[in-house]
Amino acid sequence: MTRQHLSGPPQVALLFETNEQAHRDILRGVLRYERIHGPWSLHVAEGRAGEQRLPALKGWNGSGMIGVIQNRAYADAVHAAAVPAVLIDPLDAAQLPDGLLQRHSVFASDLRAIGELAADYYLARGFAHFGFVGEIHGINWSRERGAAFAARVHAAGCRCDMYGPLTARQRRDWGQERQRLCAWLVALPKPAAVFAAMDVRGRQVLDACRMAGLSVPHEVAVLAVDNDELICGSTLPPLSSIALDTDRMGFEAARLLDQLMRRTHGKRLRRVARAFPPLEVVTRRSTDAIPIPDPLVARALEYIWLNAQNPVGVPEIVQHAGVSRRLLEMRFRACVGVTLQDELQRTRLKRVHALLAETNHSVRAIAHACGFTSASYLGKVFRRTFGMTMTQYRARR
Repeated sequence: MTRQHLSGPPQVALLFETNEQAHRDILRGVLRYERIHGPWSLHVAEGRAGEQRLPALKGWNGSGMIGVIQNRAYADAVHAAAVPAVLIDPLDAAQLPDGLLQRHSVFASDLRAIGELAADYYLARGFAHFGFVGEIHGINWSRERGAAFAARVHAAGCRCDMYGPLTARQRRDWGQERQRLCAWLVALPKPAAVFAAMDVRGRQVLDACRMAGLSVPHEVAVLAVDNDELICGSTLPPLSSIALDTDRMGFEAARLLDQLMRRTHGKRLRRVARAFPPLEVVTRRSTDAIPIPDPLVARALEYIWLNAQNPVGVPEIVQHAGVSRRLLEMRFRACVGVTLQDELQRTRLKRVHALLAETNHSVRAIAHACGFTSASYLGKVFRRTFGMTMTQYRARR
């Protein structure tokens, strides 16, 4: 049954930086709760960290607040409002008004579980060399993710190199910092498994790898956090990322705020502190490979991945590697277990699978998009490999 205050629906302020995927997902969870249990009159205050002055909240006479407290402006707004509030992923206590964390409930991502999931993911893939690249200002959630990652790696008997800290100039200027990050990535033992504190940082690591001539994922694998599909899908290669349980966090924060605003049974509810573990690793190309200790083989694999959609063959791969075919084939088979031609065909057929499942393109168009010389040749290869026609495969979707 819909509940309303005598003076109308509750006035709820939502403090989010909606340019970030994680914040939008939390907000989506809040709105999902409000649609079921509202109505609430919502005041959404949004902006970039450190820039939001929240002028509309001065003198605001509301019922409650939910906010991702990653800047002092938001923290001061909650402190001044003196209404029930649920704080999400707040700053360190030293950066907040005195007593704020003691007065309000706090929901947060489980930072330790995030770091441990990243380490376990890489360890299960056989990596032995690790690195961590944190948020440029060393904010609390970044430090804790990195510390948990490093601790898990050390427990497995491996070393983890921690990148940073940055100078003030490097924090201001990506061009300056990129040179340092390139040098750090080049110096890592290979193959290296790099964990970035967030997707934006992961994108920068990929940029630095490309500038340094490092093959991703064969020489350097890159995993980040937040699973922002716009960022992860726009990098080259696409970025693997840890998906957080942010929608549920928003829903549960709204549920708790509703209880606080109701003052259930006239009693003051106790402060709640709750950590939400991550959902899963969403694997994309930036980690989708076994560790390759041979840089020559890593370069060949990268060339295959980048050019499989074109009508290239083994001679072009050998020419790119700059060694004899016999030497490359021998080292490639030792690392990967198959021939260059086998890997080229496997890569092409993987793309064929995706296009058959995700599009209505004709077989002729798919053959052209995947580097096959003709639709009939693709048909023969597909049937010989999978024991069915492409039409039969599509019918099973």
